Amino acid sequence: MSNYTLKFYIIKSILSKKIPFLILLSFLIGNCSTSKTKQLNSSEYKLLLSSEKFDDPLTGFKNYWKIVKTVAKNHGIKVIEKEQTFDLKHKEISFFDTENLALRKAGFLIRQKVKYKKGQKKPGFEYGVKYRRTDPANALAVDLILHDGYTPKDETIELESDVVYFSRNNGSAETTYSVSNSTLLDEAPEMRLGSFADIYPALGKLGIPETAPLTKVAGVSADEWMVVPGKLDFGDGLFGRVDMTVWIIPTRDGELRIPEFSFDHPFVDGKQYNKDAMSRCTQFIVKLQEFEPSWVVPGALKAAFLFELEQ
Repeated sequence: MSNYTLKFYIIKSILSKKIPFLILLSFLIGNCSTSKTKQLNSSEYKLLLSSEKFDDPLTGFKNYWKIVKTVAKNHGIKVIEKEQTFDLKHKEISFFDTENLALRKAGFLIRQKVKYKKGQKKPGFEYGVKYRRTDPANALAVDLILHDGYTPKDETIELESDVVYFSRNNGSAETTYSVSNSTLLDEAPEMRLGSFADIYPALGKLGIPETAPLTKVAGVSADEWMVVPGKLDFGDGLFGRVDMTVWIIPTRDGELRIPEFSFDHPFVDGKQYNKDAMSRCTQFIVKLQEFEPSWVVPGALKAAFLFELEQ
């Protein structure tokens, strides 16, 4: 048995009228469960922003936060601002995969994070493996428990949803579900599949040779700049923690900048928020787009851009 508790949650509230398929999905998952109630632990709502507005990340963050506060005020949503509103966090983000992207094709991501302090990389690495699917039951089918001897960064492996608004695939909201597990290491493992399968046994069950080398996707890392300016109070105890990030990726044609506004919230102990609070939450990004459409671009998960550079 695992030493770590796997929490299962699924949404009972409908995210928005733009994604009515969740009504059916919620019903099916809830009614096919017998011994377990599979519930969603947290949701994150994402909006991609125009790179033209973020030549300087900090200036872009400050300008868009003004927009966020204005829209919140217009719709009766309280903003709880942090004392250090624009405390910049700086990381290097890299993804690793086989030559033919076998991990991504199987739904897995290996991500490496390295923190900066005063412009210098800090010692150590954070490695995370994520398994993503469009169906929550499929996402829960993989156990990302760590092998004995490795300590998880978080106590639980949780089911999360990512809702990308104004998706470039269909123009509406696109939802995926994932489980993930991260660990902090002093040294980087040898970059082959077997080294990571020694940490995450699930990776050893994919039929990929353990000797398969892992290389940095697209041969580049994303330089991440982030602020966490505060929270949005949607009512009924539903607080959305806001992130604003910019990824700066070097390419042959110059820098690729990927700015994103997002907020997330948990479903603590399976709490189901009332209809009005959930509506304010799920419609907030729509209101942002309606207020300043020139800031918004078609949506996608940020990692997708790095994998597209690999192709």
